Amino acid sequence: MANQTFDVVFAGRLVEGADPAQVRANLAKVFKTDAARIEKLFSGERVVIKKGLDANTARNYQAVLAKAGAVAEIVAAGPAAASPAPAQANAAPASVSAAPTPAPAAPPRAPDFSIAEVGVLLIEPAPVEVPDIDTSHLSVAEVGATLAEPGNVPEPQFDLSGLQLDPPGTTLVDAPAIAPAEYDTSALALVDS
Repeated sequence: MANQTFDVVFAGRLVEGADPAQVRANLAKVFKTDAARIEKLFSGERVVIKKGLDANTARNYQAVLAKAGAVAEIVAAGPAAASPAPAQANAAPASVSAAPTPAPAAPPRAPDFSIAEVGVLLIEPAPVEVPDIDTSHLSVAEVGATLAEPGNVPEPQFDLSGLQLDPPGTTLVDAPAIAPAEYDTSALALVDS
């Protein structure tokens, strides 16, 4: 199913060894909300955290929650409920139940990245072997020395015998006639200020 979607569900389970108060604080930071709203997640009921996700996005949500200390389940979302066909109007509606995926032995863990202090060497430099290039046949010329004698460039030969110049003042192209502009200035008046 290329269009299969998933829901991320939380039922109050915590990562083994997690401090409940710390998990609540972490979830408040993750969801950017207050403690009262987070407390509703621990009512014992299954709460849908996020609906209609693709598999990768659902796993990412699950990993973020696991890093916060909460164990979330990924549940396959059912197809959208379609309205019954006219022939089935009196038939009992079909229910679609989505079974939760079995809880993994260990919840996925988000990478524990951190930022290194300024100046910390992140990767040891690998020694680079100095190349052995023979330059004994090369030399450096004195400053101002002519490195190559300039060659003679032959003067170009153009045949201009087919060209001629018109005498000064000759009109080369007749300008198109432009009709004079007609403006109605009868409504205008000069006012002394």
